[in-house]
Amino acid sequence: MRLRQLLLICLILSLVKESNSVGWPEWRGPKGDGISTETRFPVNWSSDQNILWSSPLPAPGNSSPVVFGDRVYVTCANDDGTERSLMAFNRDNGELIWKQTKPHPEPDPTHPTNPWCAPSPATDGQTVFVWNGSAGAKAYRAIDGSLIWERDLGDFVHQWGHSSSPRLFEDTVIIFGSPGPRVILTALDKATGETVWETNLSHLGSPPTELKGSFVTPFIWQNGDRPEMLIPLPNYLASFDPHSGEEIWRCHGLGNLTYTDAMVGEGMILAFSGYKGPSLGMRAPSPTEKGDLTDSHRIWINDAVEQRVGSGLILDGRYYVTGRKGPLKCGDIRTGEILWREDLREQVWSAINLAQGLLYVTDQAGITRIFRPGDRFELVSKNSLTKEDRGNSTIAFVDGQLFLRTHKNLYTIGSKE
Repeated sequence: MRLRQLLLICLILSLVKESNSVGWPEWRGPKGDGISTETRFPVNWSSDQNILWSSPLPAPGNSSPVVFGDRVYVTCANDDGTERSLMAFNRDNGELIWKQTKPHPEPDPTHPTNPWCAPSPATDGQTVFVWNGSAGAKAYRAIDGSLIWERDLGDFVHQWGHSSSPRLFEDTVIIFGSPGPRVILTALDKATGETVWETNLSHLGSPPTELKGSFVTPFIWQNGDRPEMLIPLPNYLASFDPHSGEEIWRCHGLGNLTYTDAMVGEGMILAFSGYKGPSLGMRAPSPTEKGDLTDSHRIWINDAVEQRVGSGLILDGRYYVTGRKGPLKCGDIRTGEILWREDLREQVWSAINLAQGLLYVTDQAGITRIFRPGDRFELVSKNSLTKEDRGNSTIAFVDGQLFLRTHKNLYTIGSKE
């Protein structure tokens, strides 16, 4: 028995690469804000420059890779969505270590631009968690991909599918089941999959064909000694207690559709609607404030009719966000005023991330623009893959390497020196 335990410990330790890095274990990184504190990332690459390896994927998909230790994890369905897979790749050479596939033959609508398995996985290094809407939530052992538990959380039906990624909090994995007629927010025990708490948000439900709903991933923010989970919802931004699922406060002013995660920084919280909806900025509440904070805390609202899909971030008094049809915008976080815009001439669904003081954003053509934050658009580099390799994924940043998923391949980008 002791030998078995020692072998298991060695296997677990082998997953943790010797590095000061905390990895990129969830959607948008360790804190879910798209910010990397590491350096030495490449700023130039192409199909024949600084590509360390690429591995083919079985079908298109919009989820992003997560990285822990020597593994890269990606979710992907087959072409008709009847199979939902989680794949683990060797971070050093791109070899497929294991692949776990669960059949889901039942009808499950989505939009052609949003293939099944759009939510990204999340991992704590020992377990990898996935959520696939009506196909349920699952937990796999990181070592060998064996199934630990699975939960059928019910039907989640919308004509555009789903995209909210699981979020880890203490000993739970939090799932936001939306949009559609049935909307829930729930926390599952990481070890067993049992429900710790569940919040019914049925008042937000709508018919699957109605242009209403939230596709965001919850953002967990530490407000003093009070953790808060921010979720832009139809018509308002809400904060929930991740320990209980109870609503803490809300701020009205959003439209019927929300795609981008909430942004927090410098005493402000920003939320943006999706299709034909406004954006808002509010003063961050104190750790004791609760209830409807619209009148007391909302500072500005911008009624500009836009389609926003990719999540943005706050830096030095400015926010950076993209529109679906190509405009990259920089605005004042305290007034909402647009300071500058740059037409990228291509649709953008990926989030904007910050690394080594530079901002990275990838458009649907697989072109990643790196630019400096500031009071004007200053392009550092423009990096493309092949013309046929398009995608909607967001880059993961770990140990000087970039991990990018397209509709055809998983790439690792880094210096070959």
